[in-house]
Amino acid sequence: MIYRFPLKIIRDMLLNQVSNNFFKSIEDESLIAKHLPEILDRFEKNISANENKYYWKQNENGDKEAFFDPLHTCQWALFLYLASNTIYKNETEKKEAARVLCDKIYGQLKIVSGCDLYYEVEMPEVFKFEHPTGSYIGRARFGEGFSFEHDCSVSCLEQGVYPVIGNNVSMKSGSSIIGNSVIGDNCVIMPGTMIKDENVPDNSIVSGMSPNLIIK
Repeated sequence: MIYRFPLKIIRDMLLNQVSNNFFKSIEDESLIAKHLPEILDRFEKNISANENKYYWKQNENGDKEAFFDPLHTCQWALFLYLASNTIYKNETEKKEAARVLCDKIYGQLKIVSGCDLYYEVEMPEVFKFEHPTGSYIGRARFGEGFSFEHDCSVSCLEQGVYPVIGNNVSMKSGSSIIGNSVIGDNCVIMPGTMIKDENVPDNSIVSGMSPNLIIK
């Protein structure tokens, strides 16, 4: 992976943001240093599957290679989610300090992007978003290749009843998947669509609002 800035600057950028916008904790730096290699591995795997022209650079051999620019706010938002999720899942020795750090990184994600993607939400290995401002992504079960845009919502109606979303599902701006819904593979949820407590078959293009969906 090609870095726009040295790795130390990226690490310091994260530390400075959570310290300046919240407060500095004594364990923050060591926790970030400990988990940064895995965070970067997950980040590289994710953006390597993204065709966005801003996620690639030509390397010295003339080949396309993943490019990490922390000043690209969508990239930085993805990095913040992966940082908080990785630390939350993997830190076993300093759990309380890790939880505090994850809460601050989660808050920073919302400051940077306006997107609510909590670190306990388990996203697939590869997913993407473009301009995610105003989106809330809840604790659904997500297939690989999930993507969303701005003002999207994945949420529950009853406590703990979240959607199940298949592989390669694309949510366009302003769309919602709510409650006991099951979305098949390779579906496109068109702008402004609201799916509530419904099943959508594979390979569908969906528009309208439940219970009057238009499925093609």
